[in-house]
Amino acid sequence: MPKKHQIIEAAIRVFAREGLEKGKIADIAKEAGIGKGTVYEYFSSKADVFKAIEEHVTTGMIDVVAEVLKKPVSAEEKLRLIFSISVEHINHMGDELLIVTELLVHGARGHMFDEGTNTMVDMYSTYRELVETILIEGLQNGEFREINPPGIATLFLAFIDGIVWQYVFIKDTSNFKLLLDEALESFLKGIKL
Repeated sequence: MPKKHQIIEAAIRVFAREGLEKGKIADIAKEAGIGKGTVYEYFSSKADVFKAIEEHVTTGMIDVVAEVLKKPVSAEEKLRLIFSISVEHINHMGDELLIVTELLVHGARGHMFDEGTNTMVDMYSTYRELVETILIEGLQNGEFREINPPGIATLFLAFIDGIVWQYVFIKDTSNFKLLLDEALESFLKGIKL
C-alpha cells in the first residue's frame, strides 16, 4: 500500500475513534506505524488530511454514479442501481461512515459561513446533478409522473442520507435489507407514472 494511502487509512481510524477535533497528526503517525515527520512529507496540516479523506471517500462514489448514467437501462433501473450501490457503499465503509458524517458537518459549517470551497459540498452538488439527469431522462421516456427533477433529486439524496442513519441506529441488520426494499419501493411508487 502506498505511504499516502496508508496515512489516510490511519487517519480514518484515528478520527473515527477520537473525532476530527481531538485526533492529532502524532496519533495518525503512531497508528500508521511511521514518524510524525513522514506524515508532514505528504500533508502540510490536519486540514490537508481532512481534504484527502474527503477526496478518498467522495471520488469513487461520484465515478460509480456517473457510470450508471451510461448504462442502457431505464431511468427507474438507474435509480435502483444508485440506491443499491450507495447502500452497499455504506455497508463497506466501517470507520469511514463516522468520519464522513463529521466531514459533512464540518463542510456544512464552512459552507454556511462562506469559508471557501468544500469537497463534500461539491460532491453533493455533483451527485444531485447526476440524479437530476436520470430523473429528466425518466420524464422524457414517460417513466415518471410530472415531477420537479431538482426537488426530487434533493429528496433522493436526503432519502439515502436517512438510510445511512437508520443503518447506524438499527442494530438488527438482518432485517435491514427488507426495510431497504420497502423504502425504495415506496419512494419509486411516488414518482412513477
